[in-house]
Amino acid sequence: MSKIISAAPRPKIPYEHPDAGMYFKLFKENIIRLKNRKPAYNKHDQQIRDLFQRDQQDLKYQCEQLVSYVAEAFNHYALWDYSHAYYPGRPSQQTARTDALEGVSRVLPTLAVWLHANGREGHVLKGLDGSVIDVVKILKQAFLAGTDPEHPGYWGELHDYDQRVCESADLALVLWLSKEQVWDSFNCGQQTQVLSWFKQVNHCQTVDNNWHLFPLTVQVVIKSLTGEDCVDQTKYQRVKEFYVGDGWFRDGAKGNYDYYNAWGFFYSLYWLDQIDPHLDRQFIHQSLSDFAAGYRYFFTPQGMPFFGRSACYRLAASAPLLAAVDQGSDALTAGEARRAFHCNLRYFIANGAFVNGAPTQGLFDDDVRLVDNYSGPASSFWSLRALNIAVYCGDRSGLWQAQETPLPVEQEDFSFALPTIQARVMGTAATQEVVVIFQSEYTELQSPLLRRLIKPTWVDCLSEKITGRAKRPKNNLLRKGVTCYSSKMSHFF
Repeated sequence: MSKIISAAPRPKIPYEHPDAGMYFKLFKENIIRLKNRKPAYNKHDQQIRDLFQRDQQDLKYQCEQLVSYVAEAFNHYALWDYSHAYYPGRPSQQTARTDALEGVSRVLPTLAVWLHANGREGHVLKGLDGSVIDVVKILKQAFLAGTDPEHPGYWGELHDYDQRVCESADLALVLWLSKEQVWDSFNCGQQTQVLSWFKQVNHCQTVDNNWHLFPLTVQVVIKSLTGEDCVDQTKYQRVKEFYVGDGWFRDGAKGNYDYYNAWGFFYSLYWLDQIDPHLDRQFIHQSLSDFAAGYRYFFTPQGMPFFGRSACYRLAASAPLLAAVDQGSDALTAGEARRAFHCNLRYFIANGAFVNGAPTQGLFDDDVRLVDNYSGPASSFWSLRALNIAVYCGDRSGLWQAQETPLPVEQEDFSFALPTIQARVMGTAATQEVVVIFQSEYTELQSPLLRRLIKPTWVDCLSEKITGRAKRPKNNLLRKGVTCYSSKMSHFF
């Protein structure tokens, strides 16, 4: 029987129900975006694609080159002292300026983990064109500009249900990762300025799902940097209420069981544990290990059985496996985690998952059907979350040194139940295909036409261009009544 989780009515989110004033702001910010955006930077797209087509290429070298590729493109798109970056692509339902903040908040963690892994050794990050990229300078300028109300790059005043609450978590993580080089270099006034911006999250309401983890991350970072304990334990306890067992969280009382478990819940929990090992180590480690024990069967050399929201975050799917290895879990070996991570990167990147210096808004190339309305041009940089963990802990966890070992589906057929999410997982070694079948429905509305992936109309596309606000159909197949998902991913084509 499914766990019953107490639910509260979903609040009315302003960006989901814009009024005339909101549309004026959206239009204004779209004009500013058009004025400030730079040409698409596709200088090394083919180079990074070719690199991941080589099966025998060293994984650590590939990851280092991917960091350089991302950093060089970010250096091209960034403006206002690295506080914003207007990437090309389809807008979200937020303002264009918020989309540009994502172009910073979702990229800087990759630069910060590189700095954390290489900063003490004095290594210099270079773009693929050989240019030197001063990561410390970028981070310092971004924080001082973004938190200064008098600067044109100010990240703004936060409000309830604000997308910037989400982005503040990644920015706080960057500050923690770069503590020695950035935070410790700020004077007292600068530290106060930065902290004042982050502390806004203490007074902001969030949607009742994985979003509780975002202000928690900020608060745990503040405690680590200053000793000031403003950690809202009620938010953490609410997150634990979403836990149903065997490593699975429901994304809110009435939410999905989907890949947010991997790149949302466990990515955040991993970092919370790294920042504050005393928060709840036993639960975090055990739940992650339990999740990895079943989830490891999802991976194949070519694709995964994706289900749920945010398919464009696909490159982050292996993040919890890498985290589990770093935490010493016995659910899988470093060699298996390495192969899952490597196969996931290679399959998607070799087939065009990076264009113009960023992950595409789709599974392979851009696909408007797979871009949720909350996703903007830089939202797909959450795809780098597995890369971030790999770069951060690769040396100490044995990831870089490990010999890749076969994935479960490369060894034998299998079939087993995941009763906590009412699903069955089946693998066929001969075809190296994994299928996940849900044994309960998310919707009572059933018809062939309702189960289609729908493209936006030309009217919606025109509206999106004029207003700068996403107006796309909701294409979460779980919510449309699709219960069977194959690693061949034919349901997306």
